[in-house]
Amino acid sequence: MTKPRISGEILVFLGAVCWSLNSPLVKYLTLDSLLICGLRSVIAAVALLAFIRPKKLKFDGWMLLYVISYAAVCLSVIVSLTMTSAPIAIGMQYTATVWLFLAACIRTKRFDGRAFLPVLVIMIGVIFFMMSGTDAKSNTGNLIALSEGVFFALMTVSSKKAGGENPLGLTAIANIFTGIIVFVLFPSVASGIPAMTGRDWIVMLILGVVQVGFGYGLYNMGVQKVSPQKASILALWEMILGPVWVAIFLREYPSIPVLIGFTIVLIGMVLDARRKKPSVAQAEEAA
Repeated sequence: MTKPRISGEILVFLGAVCWSLNSPLVKYLTLDSLLICGLRSVIAAVALLAFIRPKKLKFDGWMLLYVISYAAVCLSVIVSLTMTSAPIAIGMQYTATVWLFLAACIRTKRFDGRAFLPVLVIMIGVIFFMMSGTDAKSNTGNLIALSEGVFFALMTVSSKKAGGENPLGLTAIANIFTGIIVFVLFPSVASGIPAMTGRDWIVMLILGVVQVGFGYGLYNMGVQKVSPQKASILALWEMILGPVWVAIFLREYPSIPVLIGFTIVLIGMVLDARRKKPSVAQAEEAA
């Protein structure tokens, strides 16, 4: 039973590595943020189209919850980025770790102090990360950013239930839905497509195929083999690696609060990795 768990952790980690490309690539582009959101989803859907096998997908309430929460995560991140500071818009997504822990406590009617300690440490690190962006930005943007953690938690849980035998197909369907939502709700953003340069298209292809397609595909595959809470903690590698790539390739370096936050988050992740793992029965119950 050890191999599947290690395999799942690796898949989620690789998914987070793909997600971390978002920061340097989006910073490089000068396109409208909603256009980036919609177009990269369309590209990801095309890249994964061959994996849509209806017989291996469950078209039920869990799938509906997944595609809605997936689209909500994508849109809330983009919208909050336009209304509040980037560290808050990105960091609030990872409050999902807290929501998933609280949900597990309610479901099992047990409070696991040893499991809570890493969550508490991680959230302190996330707060330090977000402190680098505190300013007089809109409170509405902060509230939208707060919703990201709820949507990400719902996406993770429903992915485990809906992914089944075909997590890549599920990823493709979610991106089709997201692309449609963006271009239907905000049709004017499509007017920016004719002005895109060759470099813009290359970056968008990387965003669509690697950052979104491979990123969420690998994450969904990994979630089938680890608990939602474990997946949400491993996903924090996106928050850690994103600014690293920005520093390496764009020569923009993180602030002191960000560096402190990174260190604390890593400590929390080490604490989570070192704590005694639950039995198979407990793991299945928590999932």
